Amino acid sequence: MEDALVCLQPRELETDSCWSDLPQELLSVILSQIFLPDRCNFKLVCKSWNLTSPIPQSLPPPVESPYFNSPCLMFSNWSNNSWKLFHSLYNQFYNLDFQELKDAKIHFSKYGWLLMSRDELTLFFFNPFTNEKVELPSITCSFSSVCFTTPPTSPDCTVAGIFSSSTIRDIDFGLLKVGDKKWKSQGFENTDGYFWISTCPPLYYNGVYYCLDSHSRNIYVFDPTEEDNWRWVPYRKTSRDEEEEKDKDELHEHYMVEVEGDIWGVFVTKKERRVSVKKLDSSHMRWIELETLGNKCLYVSPNGSFAETCTVNGIANKIYFNKFHGKSGVLFSLKSGMYYSVEGDFASEGAYGLVEVDYGAWIKPTL
Repeated sequence: MEDALVCLQPRELETDSCWSDLPQELLSVILSQIFLPDRCNFKLVCKSWNLTSPIPQSLPPPVESPYFNSPCLMFSNWSNNSWKLFHSLYNQFYNLDFQELKDAKIHFSKYGWLLMSRDELTLFFFNPFTNEKVELPSITCSFSSVCFTTPPTSPDCTVAGIFSSSTIRDIDFGLLKVGDKKWKSQGFENTDGYFWISTCPPLYYNGVYYCLDSHSRNIYVFDPTEEDNWRWVPYRKTSRDEEEEKDKDELHEHYMVEVEGDIWGVFVTKKERRVSVKKLDSSHMRWIELETLGNKCLYVSPNGSFAETCTVNGIANKIYFNKFHGKSGVLFSLKSGMYYSVEGDFASEGAYGLVEVDYGAWIKPTL
């Protein structure tokens, strides 16, 4: 039997069609399945692709694809005005091309958004996962520390912080509800003692702002609904703190994190870089030291910190810092009391020889 021959006629090329004509529904599905660097490239194809919004995922991402779960550290490469993204789980760096962020600086990170400035007096929101941008009115004085309460797309979003004009005795607090054209300010005279202004952002919790003293672990609580309501929460020292004072090992780093309705503080000493984690006892207004983080992993940086429930083995009860050993990220194990590089052979009780990223912030990818 002779082989059958099939002649395929070439299809005529549809010269009128182009990539921009693809259905938005299809583009949305594709966009929802790719990670940040590829997402940025996707939006650079053409105008219609740039306007595409990813479809929300109805189910959590699969464990074998943890890209969408893992927080990333975003920071500027000042030498060439570019940006880098460090993926914590895969210990990889990605180069980002954000021309609109030239000479910009990150001040705070939360809900997948960055609060940034081009100069100290011009603030704006930027979402690196969607390229959305929200401009804010200029301020007359820069902030020492600043935060925001909800995503800037929310009608209740408020930006709040301590102005750099504040002193150890007089505190100037600034507020702006997104959409308003003018900042509000409130001044307070601190009669309870010196307040050493911290670069740690205020933590908004239950309608009030918690502000951390950089020297003593004292907390000042500001309620914006009541005039002149500025409460001082003294820090009650533990035996370990007294030992640190004998060694004259002052605080070097300090962070606050909200963890399932509680406020946790992460404190790092100056000389030995010893790390302790404490929970704020709101009923007695005192810090209680934690021996374990349970199933939590903390991601801390000067411009934004948060906690994650671990879904990947091996990262629970650990703290990721904005530090690197060579090209490897660094975390601290609360169980062993030691620093480790994610890859490599670095293990030390002290953070010696590590590179710290300035003005970087942890951010969790959002769709």
